[in-house]
Amino acid sequence: MSLKKKSYPLKNTLNLLDNRFKFEIIFYLIRSKMRFGEIKSSLLHINQQLLAKLLKQLEKDKLIKKKEFKEFPKKVEYSITLFGLLFKPLVENMRKWEEKNKKVLVKNINKRGTDSLYDYY
Repeated sequence: MSLKKKSYPLKNTLNLLDNRFKFEIIFYLIRSKMRFGEIKSSLLHINQQLLAKLLKQLEKDKLIKKKEFKEFPKKVEYSITLFGLLFKPLVENMRKWEEKNKKVLVKNINKRGTDSLYDYY
C-alpha cells in the first residue's frame, strides 16, 4: 500500500504570513512606498523591535524590498515586490469583508474585551 501525501490547504501561505502585522504591512506597502517610521505609525500596538524583525522576514521571503539611500541621516524605504503584489486581491477582499461586517466584528471584539480578533487565539 502506498502512502499518499496529505494535503494541507493554506499551510505554505499561512507559514509565510504567520503574523497579523505582516498582512497590515503588505496592505500599506501595496498602496505606497514607506519609511520605517511611517510603517510603525500606521500599525497599532507594535514595538520597534518586532517591526524590524517582521520587515526582515518579509524581505527574506521576497514580499517586500528595502532600499537604502546613501545620505546622512540614513534613509531607508520599503516597497512591495511583484511577488508581494500578488497578495493585493487577498488583502483587498479582506478589507472589503471587514468593512461589510464591521458592526458584527466590533460587537464581537467589544463583547470579548479584546483589541482584535487575533487576541482570541
